[in-house]
Amino acid sequence: MEAAQDIAARPPFSPSAARRARRGLHMTLDQVAYGLAAFRVAAGPGRVAAWEAGTDRPTEAELLALAETLWCSPGELMGTAGALREHRIGRRLTVAELCARIGLPPSRYTAMERANAWRGDSRSTAALARELGFSHRDLVAVAGSAAELEQLLAETVRGRPKAQLSVVARLTGLRRSRVSAALTGLHREFAYREHLALSWTSGVPGTRPHAAEPPPPATPAALADRFWALLGHPAADPGAAGVWSR
Repeated sequence: MEAAQDIAARPPFSPSAARRARRGLHMTLDQVAYGLAAFRVAAGPGRVAAWEAGTDRPTEAELLALAETLWCSPGELMGTAGALREHRIGRRLTVAELCARIGLPPSRYTAMERANAWRGDSRSTAALARELGFSHRDLVAVAGSAAELEQLLAETVRGRPKAQLSVVARLTGLRRSRVSAALTGLHREFAYREHLALSWTSGVPGTRPHAAEPPPPATPAALADRFWALLGHPAADPGAAGVWSR
């Protein structure tokens, strides 16, 4: 029996994506297991079934072999890449291969990957962004600050854009004027939606609600998506003084 912490340490995995990919190829569980063996991965049909059921997760080596067997990318089986490790696996790179390309000792890189806290100079960050195909949003995420940014954006909607401007600009490393325009637009759009939600029943107990449904709540992910869209989905700027260069 494998320890729960061992399974939790494995890459993220989407059972539904694996099922969809297998069925799209009209493969049986036995055929997938046979294909995995070609990549020196011993996982029988029962193990593959457990992956698809969500009761087990493949290791990094198993995930890469499964992607090859199902003719898809590792990223498709993991879902949306966010952490540094997920991006590396999505590019089918080992730690040694990536470190050779970006010029970092594996021990130093591994420590940052485990913490999902990339810290590097402009040269190593530029190499990382090039090898892993980063956007500027990805740089913030692999520096471990996606959740912090989402919290700041939520505070922006509830309060005033200027109150979070300095922190967001420092975290992203983008020009203050550019960040200010995006925060102002975010506040204008989502603060109005929250006002509609609060006024749906006119704020009076016992009052019957209006006929129209209230707008859905602004989720952290929705706020982040809109913020980066307002910025124009900028390409990675490794030389910017963002959180990764602290």
